[in-house]
Amino acid sequence: MNQIILASHGKLAAGMKETVEFFGGSSIEILEQTMTDSGFESRARALLEQYQDRNCVVFTDLMGGSVNQIFFQLLRDLSFHLITGMNLAVVLECVFTQEEITSDFLRKAVESSKQQFGYMNDRFAVMADDEEE
Repeated sequence: MNQIILASHGKLAAGMKETVEFFGGSSIEILEQTMTDSGFESRARALLEQYQDRNCVVFTDLMGGSVNQIFFQLLRDLSFHLITGMNLAVVLECVFTQEEITSDFLRKAVESSKQQFGYMNDRFAVMADDEEE
């Protein structure tokens, strides 16, 4: 069984969880690091250990951020999938899949999400040009 964990600086993970729940998702754990947080690494380890019998997928906010770096270090000792650059499209795909999430599944989901990322002003300009023709 899959377990999704959202980890971030501040309240980003809570906001992402709330948005996923808006779409009908559930059973998501969050872990947030605050400015005064000194026990984040031990809380991260404890959360992963709590779900060691599940297929955990951890989403973090920033590749270079301390949250991701802590989880990256935990890959040495614990088995889980780690995705950085938390993205709603990928999180939703993972939350709603009925299959076990594998490395290949995650690679495809990340690649697919890149198609949803773009500067919409350029797309609008192309549409406007097409309408003029």
